[in-house]
Amino acid sequence: MTRTEKERKELEKLEKAEAFHGHKHYFTILIIVLSIVYIVDELASSVRGIVEVQTVKDLFHVVYPSSDFDNASAKLGFVTMAGYLSYLISPFYKSLADKYGRRLFLIINTIGMGVGMLICILSKSLLLYVVGAVIMTFFTPNDVQVIYIMECAPKEHRAKLCSITKGLALISVSLLGLFVKLFVNDAIPSTWRNVFIIPIILAFVIGIATIYLVRETPVFTQKRLQYLRSTEEERKAAAEAEKLAEEKEKKNSISVWGAFKYIFTHRQTRAIALVALLMAFSTGYTGKYQPMLEAGKYNGVMSSDAVNIILMFYPVINGIFTMIGGFITDALGRKKSALILGLWAAVGLAIFAYGCIYPLNPWIIGLAYGISIAGLWSISDMIYFVITSESTPTEMRASVVGSMQLIGMFGMGFNMIYNNVVTMLAGSTNLPVVLTVAYLPLMAISLIIMMLRVKETKGVDLENVQVDE
Repeated sequence: MTRTEKERKELEKLEKAEAFHGHKHYFTILIIVLSIVYIVDELASSVRGIVEVQTVKDLFHVVYPSSDFDNASAKLGFVTMAGYLSYLISPFYKSLADKYGRRLFLIINTIGMGVGMLICILSKSLLLYVVGAVIMTFFTPNDVQVIYIMECAPKEHRAKLCSITKGLALISVSLLGLFVKLFVNDAIPSTWRNVFIIPIILAFVIGIATIYLVRETPVFTQKRLQYLRSTEEERKAAAEAEKLAEEKEKKNSISVWGAFKYIFTHRQTRAIALVALLMAFSTGYTGKYQPMLEAGKYNGVMSSDAVNIILMFYPVINGIFTMIGGFITDALGRKKSALILGLWAAVGLAIFAYGCIYPLNPWIIGLAYGISIAGLWSISDMIYFVITSESTPTEMRASVVGSMQLIGMFGMGFNMIYNNVVTMLAGSTNLPVVLTVAYLPLMAISLIIMMLRVKETKGVDLENVQVDE
C-alpha cells in the first residue's frame, strides 16, 4: 500500500470518527466506557495485594505463620519489584499515543491488564507469576482514560468528570473484598486465583467493546485531519516551524541535573523535595495492608468476617474522601489542605495498626484505612504536581516536576526494600507494629516541615513565579 493510499484510508477513518463525535449519545457512552476502564485499572492495581498471603502460601507451599512464609513473602516482594523497572520505558511508551492516537493505547492498556492478570492465575511457578505481575505493573499506570476525559469533555466539566470517575473507580475496589469473601477459602490457598476471574473478564470485555464503541479523541482527530488535508508545501512549512520550536525548546530546557540543582538550591523546592521523599518513604504500609490484617487474625483480635468487612468498606471510604479532598484543596489552599490530608494519613494509619493489634470494631478499622490512603495519595499528588508546579518558573517546570517524581520513586523503592527486610527479620505477624513504628514518625516529620518551611502557592501567577534563593 502506497503512502497516498494509507493516508486516504486514514483520512476516511478519521472523518467518520469526527462525524461520530456529534452523535447525541456518544459522549454518554464514552464516559460509561471510560469509567469501566478506570474500574478495571483500579481492580488490576489492587488485586494482587488483597490476596498476597494466600498467593505466597500457594506458590511457595508454605504455611502461615512460619519463618519459611516470611522468607517466601520477602522473596516474592523482591522479585516482583522487577516490574517497576518497566517505569524506565513507560515515558517512551506513553509518547507513542501522541503519534498513533489515544484510542489504540486505550485498547492495548485495557486488554494488557487482562493478559497480565490471566498469566498470574495460570501460573504454577514463581517465574510465570512474575511475568504476569510485570505486565500488570507496566499497563496499569498509563491512565489513557484520563487523557480521554480531558480531551473529550467540555472545559467546564473536565475536573468534575475526572474526580467522579476516579472516585467511582476507587470505590469499585470494594468488589475485591466481596470476591475474597465469596471465592477464597483459607484452607485451600489456590483459591486466591478466583478473585482475579471477574476483573479479567471485565478487562477483556470492555477492551473489545472499546474497539466498537469508542473513537479517537476530537483533539487528536482535528490535529491529524489538519495534517492529512494539507498540501506538501504546507507540511514542509509546518515541519520546519516544528523543528525551530523544538530547537528553541531544547535550548531553553534544562537537564535532569539542572532540575535537581534548582530543587536543592531553593528553599521552597528543597522543602517540598524533603516532604515528598518522607511521604514516599511512608507509603510502604499500603502494600502490606492485607498481611497486616492477616496478622490481626493470627493475633486473635479479628475474625475472617471482620477482615472481609474491612476489605469491602475501606475502598468506599477511600473514594469518598478522595473526592472530598479535591474540594478541600480548592477551598483552603495547597498548604492547609496538604496538612489536613497528611493528618488523615497519619491518624488513619495509627488507628488501622491499632486495630490489627488490639480488638476494634472492623467498621472503624475500614474507615481508618480508607481515610489514611485517601489522604496519603492525595497529598502525594499535590506535592509532586501542584505545589511543585506553582513553585517553579515556566521554562523549567516540566523538568522539575519530573525530577520530583524521581525523588518519590526513590522513596517508594526504599520502602519496598524495607518491607521485605523487616518481613524476614521481624516476621509477618509483627508487621502492624514494625511498619507503623517506621512510617508514622516519617509522616509527622514531613507535616512539620510542610507547616514550617513550605509557603502557600494557591493563586500564584504561573507565568511569574517568584523564586526564593
